[in-house]
Amino acid sequence: MSAVLGPIHHWMYRKIQLQEELIRDILHTTRESNWGSEVDGAELTSYASSETRPLEEIIDLSNIHGWLSSQIDAPERRYAHLVTGLLKEDPTRLEVLAGTAYQFGRKHPVNAGGTAQDAFRAINDLLLDGMPCDRAVQVTDNAEDHVTFLQTEDLHSPYWKEYGGDGDNYYYLRSRVIDGMLEHSGYALKKLGDGEFEIAKA
Repeated sequence: MSAVLGPIHHWMYRKIQLQEELIRDILHTTRESNWGSEVDGAELTSYASSETRPLEEIIDLSNIHGWLSSQIDAPERRYAHLVTGLLKEDPTRLEVLAGTAYQFGRKHPVNAGGTAQDAFRAINDLLLDGMPCDRAVQVTDNAEDHVTFLQTEDLHSPYWKEYGGDGDNYYYLRSRVIDGMLEHSGYALKKLGDGEFEIAKA
């Protein structure tokens, strides 16, 4: 089996698990805030996955790419549905959820003393941006003190639109996750233009 599964598959599975962790944190905030036991007509428990088994035990070895794609699709869809449903009930909840996203980022910090490349790598190791073949994020300038990159494909907004939500909310929460990760790193995420970003000294 080890000859079939490579580091990239384990890397993708960890990113999927981290997305599931963020969903669980959002659900925890929902309960702690007494926002109800249902969102958009569905029980809160329906938005979470309890799957924690090692990749080797659950992956479909006859269709590795297809299996991973389906595992990416599932939390993307549940996350969009959950947050959109919460905001439909009360749009002011966005700032509370942004705080949850920030704290999630803080749980996965970028350490101080590293390079901008280290910071970018840590962020890329956490965020779920489709499959590697989607090339949703492309680095355009790679230096020790800064990394510039383009978000070339918007793989996330379609999920939010499917549930009547706004893809901008996804990117706002994403930025708060990154801000939390970078809190003590000495680096900050800067938006340079439409879809263009830079990690550089704060």
